[in-house]
Amino acid sequence: MTPFLTIARYVAAVLMLLVGSTPLLAQTDAEFPVAVLNLDRIFKTYPPFQAKLAPVKEGVQELEKKAQARQIELETKVAQLRMKQPGSPEFQKLQAEAAKLQAEAQQFVQQERAELQKQEAGIFLELYRQVEGEVQKYAKEHGIKLVIRQQDSSLEEGQPLGEILKSLNRGIIFEEGLDITDEILKALDKPKAEQGTDR
Repeated sequence: MTPFLTIARYVAAVLMLLVGSTPLLAQTDAEFPVAVLNLDRIFKTYPPFQAKLAPVKEGVQELEKKAQARQIELETKVAQLRMKQPGSPEFQKLQAEAAKLQAEAQQFVQQERAELQKQEAGIFLELYRQVEGEVQKYAKEHGIKLVIRQQDSSLEEGQPLGEILKSLNRGIIFEEGLDITDEILKALDKPKAEQGTDR
């Protein structure tokens, strides 16, 4: 066999592989069993979640007001302290009271903040579990084998650095027709009885 025939056969084989594999690639792309879910959008737009979160947000505002009131009380005590002779019994008494007020205020804020964070985490976890259940149902019904979380981010000018970095580090740069967020939001809105008859 001549070297020319060997090269010709090699080129023909490669061309057949390339031409023959094109329909296979197109078919695989069309039936790719992957979807994306924008969980950030669900957290921001799902009304029952926002309703459950509202008391926590109000609690945070109330805590800020109470913390400011305690700060004013502490500043008043410090102002009284500055008017007294350092080292005098009155000065020492006011100094001890100011230190006690400061410690109590810090402890109060830390405890209240921890309680609010615990409540908020419970609400987020509850919705996450609901979403996870709906995603599993939807994926099984539609033959989806993998659902990837898509972050709600954009590269607009004037954003804080943290948001820009979040956008730059997102795992999905482009997707088209794979987002199932709207379908999951609709499933979450269905009453439980209706979901039982549909599935």
